[in-house]
Amino acid sequence: MHICKYIEKFSTLLFFLLVFFANKGITAAQCDLSVFEDQETALSIPMEDYDPVDVELLPTFVKLGPVNGEEYSFYADFYLKSSWYDQDLADLLFETSDDYVCRLEGQDAYGKFWRPGLEFLNSRSLDETGYDKFTISSDGFIQNERRVQGYFGADLNFKKFPFDSQVLSISIIPYFDDTMVTLRGLEPAEEWTRSLNFSDWKMTETSGSATSSNFKSSSWENNFSTYNISVSLQRIPNYYVIKILTPVFIMAILALASFLLSPTTEDYDTRTSLTVTLLLTVVAYTFIAGDDLPILSYLTFTDIFLVLSFMACVLAVVAILAERSFKVYRERKLEVENTENFSVDDFLERIDRYLGVFFTVIYLGSLTLLYIWI
Repeated sequence: MHICKYIEKFSTLLFFLLVFFANKGITAAQCDLSVFEDQETALSIPMEDYDPVDVELLPTFVKLGPVNGEEYSFYADFYLKSSWYDQDLADLLFETSDDYVCRLEGQDAYGKFWRPGLEFLNSRSLDETGYDKFTISSDGFIQNERRVQGYFGADLNFKKFPFDSQVLSISIIPYFDDTMVTLRGLEPAEEWTRSLNFSDWKMTETSGSATSSNFKSSSWENNFSTYNISVSLQRIPNYYVIKILTPVFIMAILALASFLLSPTTEDYDTRTSLTVTLLLTVVAYTFIAGDDLPILSYLTFTDIFLVLSFMACVLAVVAILAERSFKVYRERKLEVENTENFSVDDFLERIDRYLGVFFTVIYLGSLTLLYIWI
């Protein structure tokens, strides 16, 4: 029994010790701002042997999208960790301190010590009031973690909508040129977007690339190290295929199938009402489906598909009216000439079959070429 009590007390003590040291590691002390009185040392660029400062980037995405086709932009919400080494700053901070690490709010760090001044080349609007913290270690390792929320411009292409693929990119650039700062990302890139889930997109690739951007004016020209974060997405077209493309395709095929009805019998009225009804239905459906389609300055696959389907229905109606008009005209002419009209019915039967096959082949062939070409 005594042994059990000692074990219980030891376990309790060990638990509190673990909690204490864990809190010490997590809640690091605040950096002493009074040391920043030596502004010349704190604000100097930490370059060694004139080599540029190597800044490592690690983005972690929380949300990506929606994609706005009208404004060619997308929304992104992510945490960006940037880290570099500045031993002079660490020596200044921990010269009279026993701590190994300290933290500092981003707003308090402004103007106190050097930082790369990261900006986003393709940003449209950003929320600058989010999470922003610095962690400084005694070995000179500096890490800044900030939350970036806002809209970014993108080169979007919706020509194959809803079978389109998009690449959403965010370009990061420092305040200093490439002789002072170089940017690189921490791999693997797939970890950056692990927490993302999409309902209407399939993420195919996440990548990062280091490039250089040239800026110049009348008095200067510099190259800046640029890091591009790219996320490739492929649209899941199920909603648009089921709700728009399939119903319209079926209606167009039914309109072309009206050529199976004889143009010389009492099927004329049934055939006419069928094709006209389908034509009006396609028109109404096009207006209704417009609410689900992006508004763009150019035609997409879906727009051309709707136009071709509409034209198929129009041709079916025009063919019926033309055949009927030709039959009435020939019957009156033959009646005047007192000649039997069996040749008119045979002619219309043959023409009707040829037109039905011709229009159907043209419609299906056009859709196939559209899908391949666009």
